Amino acid sequence: MGKTLKRRGWRVDWRCALGILALAPGVDASAQQTAENALPTISVSPEKNTAKNIPKSDVSLDSSGLPTSVTVIERSEIERTNVGRDISDLLRRVPGIMAHTIDQGDIGNAIKMRGFLTASHGADTAVYIDGVPQNIPSSAINHGMNDMSWLTPDMIDSIEVIKGPFSALYGDQNRSGAVNIVTRNAAENSVGVSIGSQGTRRLNAVISGKSGPLQSLVVADWYETSGFRDNNNGRRGSIFIKESMIYGDALWSLRLAHQKADWNAPGFLNFNDLRSGKVSDTQRDTSAPALWGDAERSSLVLTRGPASGAEGLHASAYFEDYQRRRALGAGATAINLLQDDRRIMGARGVYDMLFGEQAALSFGADIRRDVGTAINQNWPNGVPGNNYSLYQDLDLLTYGLFAQGQYKPFSSLKLLAGLRLDSFDYDIDNRKLTGASLSYKQSVATPKFGVVWSPLNALDLFANSGSGFRSPAQSELSPSGSLGPLGVSGGTSFPDLKPSKVTSYDFGFNLRATQKWRMSAASYHTVNDNEIAQIAPNVFGPVGNTTRDGWELESSYDFTPDFSIYGSFGRIIRARINSAAAGTASELSVPRDTWKAGAAYATPFAAGKLLFNADAFFISGVPYFSGTPLVKNYSRPYSRYDLRTTYSTGKFDWTAALVLQPHQYSSEVAVGSTAGLLIDPVAKTQVNLSMRYRF
Repeated sequence: MGKTLKRRGWRVDWRCALGILALAPGVDASAQQTAENALPTISVSPEKNTAKNIPKSDVSLDSSGLPTSVTVIERSEIERTNVGRDISDLLRRVPGIMAHTIDQGDIGNAIKMRGFLTASHGADTAVYIDGVPQNIPSSAINHGMNDMSWLTPDMIDSIEVIKGPFSALYGDQNRSGAVNIVTRNAAENSVGVSIGSQGTRRLNAVISGKSGPLQSLVVADWYETSGFRDNNNGRRGSIFIKESMIYGDALWSLRLAHQKADWNAPGFLNFNDLRSGKVSDTQRDTSAPALWGDAERSSLVLTRGPASGAEGLHASAYFEDYQRRRALGAGATAINLLQDDRRIMGARGVYDMLFGEQAALSFGADIRRDVGTAINQNWPNGVPGNNYSLYQDLDLLTYGLFAQGQYKPFSSLKLLAGLRLDSFDYDIDNRKLTGASLSYKQSVATPKFGVVWSPLNALDLFANSGSGFRSPAQSELSPSGSLGPLGVSGGTSFPDLKPSKVTSYDFGFNLRATQKWRMSAASYHTVNDNEIAQIAPNVFGPVGNTTRDGWELESSYDFTPDFSIYGSFGRIIRARINSAAAGTASELSVPRDTWKAGAAYATPFAAGKLLFNADAFFISGVPYFSGTPLVKNYSRPYSRYDLRTTYSTGKFDWTAALVLQPHQYSSEVAVGSTAGLLIDPVAKTQVNLSMRYRF
């Protein structure tokens, strides 16, 4: 189906969506919870709440009790964060993380930490939402990409960020770490509208209420932008419906989500051409046809959790229809169209147990099946052609068993051990090179060990050793050769290929110096075998073993309950390709230094309340390789400043937000090529004004 036909479906889809919204059951404004009606409190602390001075040596089923760096982002902070096109903006404050997307449409959500970087597709971090994995294996765009574009801030209750592959609860792509997102069951009714620079417009509505035992939540969101550059516009609509009720000792929820999006993409520009004035930063890449993409996604998820407390069974079952296309430049008049068309289904169960203050145990299993196609088709002169780089029918089955336990032999000492056993049962039908089709069966074991020692009540010392993995990509198991027609005989498959493993070590401390001041630091060493990395613009492939070493430092201080500051610094000592051949890239394009700082302040004003946020981000020392032969250079430093103020009075919230990105011809991603450095220029100034009415 052509692009124009896809776009004709918008009006019909959103009439249906508005009809569902109008029929949301059980909406009763008087039943809103008191906590949802209150103004958000201030929290810029990396801990789950500002008063959480609990030693890590305490036994806990909460992720923040793991003996590693964990950041928990609660609802109050989510409500105070600038979020534009990319939901991963919510993670910008997390120390050591780069969270962003290159402005090329909805092509994945980058969550980059501890020296890992797979362009902007976020394939290095395991992402789960309500127990449902978001990474897409063997995607035509990039193997393991995570796609959270259907999610909006109004849908989220909390976010956990676990650095390093040290939790056994998360499987495929848990290499740099994991992100666990929990959606809301209830909210305050509201409608909101926002407008901004670059033609940005957003409409959203939240309707929640209770009818008998049934709690309902409906979130509808429409986002549209004209973009900073030519051919940079996009639009996205989503609707989220969640019904929850307590039955017996369990809280059951059923949620339905639907998203539809399309976009145009401006491509990358050559840094030397920008600096010489040959092109301007608002132009698109004219060496290829105008690029574009579209997506449609629907999911149904059933979850079960304990009605009270943390102990008991946590389970989820899900079905999803996932379709995504992305056009890439293949020449002056041709594109390559990357297409994923999947049906995804699976289930996950975790049983949590506490044994007083002495021990804790979590164990469970998960299973996931992806059925569909991954296609890369050449379109000469804007029409489908007969040549393909890839056309594979996929039946991917992954299942795992896992257990993780904590034991406290002494009051100041806690030990942790975990193990995952994951198996793969893949059937890949290669329709381009038929001889490369295969059935694949392999397994991987990833152990985890950790220890926390608290010599003082205010000080935790921790150390970890853990392994993570990524599943093999279809392009590794069943290579498709160069561009050509379908049905060619021959080809070679690799059924004995082992899943790629990462082994990581870290050690650090958490210091609760006072009730107001917290500080933590961690150092890490990571080795990843047979890593997939970007080897050319929009081209990904195995680069062999890689090594990463670095450290991070963070601190926060609460002057008063209404005034908090934070700061962090991350240094990557090395991020290298261990066996790089002569004349090839030997380092990974990740920033050497990452600085973050910010403040939050609230004060009564007139009949309402003023809330201020200020955040600053700075990265430097990003290496790239360009020219013939390849020569290492460093891209320009990048900085970003986010300022946001909200005035809440009565039932209205009025917000003004400003984003400054002052470094000219600078971006958060550097892509080296034989032609030079390629970047995605950004607007120096972005302004957004919004109003929300709460009822």
